[in-house]
Amino acid sequence: MMIRLYAIVVIGMMAAAVPAVAKEDKEGYETCILEHVPPSENAVATNLMTNACHRLFIDNFMLSDKDRAYFECQLQYLPVVKNDQAAFQVKATCNKRHRSLFN
Repeated sequence: MMIRLYAIVVIGMMAAAVPAVAKEDKEGYETCILEHVPPSENAVATNLMTNACHRLFIDNFMLSDKDRAYFECQLQYLPVVKNDQAAFQVKATCNKRHRSLFN
């Protein structure tokens, strides 16, 4: 009986420590797509921006501040790229700037 009570208390404490589940923002996602994707002339950039919008507004559970800044960086710089190489360079630079362990 004492073990069960202890387990219930521990589980309750763990549940209280977990932040609230992030909520999907479908309207925010759609707005993100409409604001960032249309200027793009590159398929790789379009895919990266669509993924960034999805991570920021739909699949945002456990998204860290560094990850949020990384995806926002992509949305800021990818719309104007003209080729795949530039798209991958922007992605790498955003990753280095916002997710690096040395920042």
